Amino acid sequence: MNHDFRGLSRRIGIGPVCFVPMPNTNPLAIYRQFLYPGFMDTVDSQSQTCQGGGYARKTDDRRQRTEDRAEKTQDRLLTSVFCLPTSVYTILAPRAYSVLMFAALFCTLAVKFIHSWRYDRTVEYFSWILADVSVLLGLEVILAMVCFRWPRRACLRTCVVIAGIVCTWSVMNAAWLIRTGTQILPAELLPLFRDPLNSLGIVAVNLVKMPGAAVVLLGPSAVALSFLLLVLARPVDPNYHYRRLAGRIIISVIVVLAAAAARGTAAGRGSAHLASVGLRFNCQAAAIMSFLQPGFGHLARDDFAEAARTIPAFDQVDPALTARQVGHNVVLVVLEGIQYSFTSLSGNSGQALTPYLGGLARSGVEFTNARSTVTHTTKALFALLTGRFPSVVQDIAETVPTPKHYASIATVLKDRLGFRTAFFQSAKGNFESRPGLVYNLGFDKFWARDDLGDANSFLGYLACDEFSMLEPITEWIRSCGKPFFLTVLCSVAHDPYEVPKWFAEPAKEPVDRYRQAIFYTDKFLAALDVELANLGLADKTVLCVIADHGEAFGEHGLLGHERIAFDEVLRVPWVIRAPFLTESGSRVTEPVSSVDVTPTLLSLLGFDTSTADFDGVNALGDIPENRKVYFSGWMQQGPAGFVKGDRKFIYNPTNKTVSVYDLRARPLESQRGQLSELQARQTTDDIIAWRRNSIFRIDQPRPVGGKKMLFDRWLCNSAGRTCSVKYQKSE
Repeated sequence: MNHDFRGLSRRIGIGPVCFVPMPNTNPLAIYRQFLYPGFMDTVDSQSQTCQGGGYARKTDDRRQRTEDRAEKTQDRLLTSVFCLPTSVYTILAPRAYSVLMFAALFCTLAVKFIHSWRYDRTVEYFSWILADVSVLLGLEVILAMVCFRWPRRACLRTCVVIAGIVCTWSVMNAAWLIRTGTQILPAELLPLFRDPLNSLGIVAVNLVKMPGAAVVLLGPSAVALSFLLLVLARPVDPNYHYRRLAGRIIISVIVVLAAAAARGTAAGRGSAHLASVGLRFNCQAAAIMSFLQPGFGHLARDDFAEAARTIPAFDQVDPALTARQVGHNVVLVVLEGIQYSFTSLSGNSGQALTPYLGGLARSGVEFTNARSTVTHTTKALFALLTGRFPSVVQDIAETVPTPKHYASIATVLKDRLGFRTAFFQSAKGNFESRPGLVYNLGFDKFWARDDLGDANSFLGYLACDEFSMLEPITEWIRSCGKPFFLTVLCSVAHDPYEVPKWFAEPAKEPVDRYRQAIFYTDKFLAALDVELANLGLADKTVLCVIADHGEAFGEHGLLGHERIAFDEVLRVPWVIRAPFLTESGSRVTEPVSSVDVTPTLLSLLGFDTSTADFDGVNALGDIPENRKVYFSGWMQQGPAGFVKGDRKFIYNPTNKTVSVYDLRARPLESQRGQLSELQARQTTDDIIAWRRNSIFRIDQPRPVGGKKMLFDRWLCNSAGRTCSVKYQKSE
């Protein structure tokens, strides 16, 4: 039986026949397909080529109308929401990756120019942007060649995603550069993952405090993100003109090679300042290098796995008591983020913001050359209260609760002299898991702004009115007649530098708010001393006042304190008033450090600290002449170094350079000196070894599930070298 229907139609003279596939519910169609499997395939092919098929024509019409409606909807979306005409989108979409890459390049060049103009460093601008031009323009050439070689939508989407990531990182780098004066590195994002609520709160506060920068960055970013999403949803096939593309690539390659060749020459002629050197690298390339090179930033994962250092427990340190025992109480006041040059101790009449602190120095001892060990509060507190280096890496391992308290000044005074111990702070407790640190150091009591119960006294995202601490402090002192060791952390001078409205109307500019906060903190210090006098304890109490670190406000084109090795961040005020124990008006001019506080205070109280194996020394005793006072920022890829005599040595891991500054000849660190290649290598090895050897193991048994209740109201959850706490309100 012949089933060639086309031949049959021609023989009977009825012209061409178009067989249109019907739905599978048609019994005849199912029957024919069952008997003759190739029949429906033949019909399908004929129906697609037949011009007279009514069903196919209707189906195509419906499909076309649907596509038209979708295109009109997208056109309305482009014009009304994103203010982007369809014709413009049609031109930009095929080369969306180029649009995003040039947007990233423009963003980077613009923010570096603004920064150079802001801090009068426009002569450095050319050397800052050469790496950006070569890297970003070179990447754009690679993406263009890939899309030309494989002109598929999947390839286009992939290149657009890559360009979108690069553009996003440029925007983040621009925001970080505006806020800190440094380029962003992936390590800067770690706090966002460890403590997202507090980190996002800090970001929000900074956006509110800098509305102009926020609008300039977030507005174009929103447009770029919308464009990226539209291209991914509605890609336009690229249509390349070979000659034009080849010419553009040739020009781009020439520019890339010229920028790369000029980079070395421009860097050699440019400033040797760390601030300038830190702006000469491309942030995207540095981010990739930090992932590809395990030791980028001079510490690798193996350094943590192979760490041999341990922190001694409270029962492993037992300094001997000398015949001269002193029955004084001890009050340690830690001022958060106070730059030395803003205090009355600096001799700068224009910055005499701490008259009471200056008076304490005249009645006690001033350490004129003191520096922070690590410019981060958690690390600095550990150094201050233990006399030992913290783990000089970007973690908060010191806050992870241990079954045995670490040996600290609190544990020594409690165990040997029967002291009561308490830690009060104006900051909220969950910021960097402060209860975990205080618990590990052996304190009996911990008080934070969460215990205040009055949100009206809160200041910013972090602190509270510090005068509200006076009542609970005096109540704790009165509660028992035993001697005490009290630590008070004042956080109002921390960003965003807000003071209570009863004290002053908050200033608008950050540096003016900072001055207000310092002046306010000095008034609180005076009020605390008055409370001690009212309790009859002023002459029986050693009052020690020191800052954890300083704060930069553009002195070297940098802001903040995390990745800065200049003295606006490192140098801190340190004063001790010890009635009948020290000579009034004394000055210690040798370089000293945060780790010297504990051995110095214990020595004042009659302990022999020579057997305690502290990293610090008694700053009131004999200080070794060639002693190296080490320092570092918190960020793993930030600078570190040491002060030796009148010279400061700094190693910058981002470009593996060593700087030396003569602090006597140029105290403002306006120009660095040169080291021989051998000296530079030895200095680098020394600093890297110090940081690596500071890492301590956490090998004590952990609570089941990593959870532990601290001070009856703080639920602590720890894992590895991180920790988080949650306040549990008492019923």
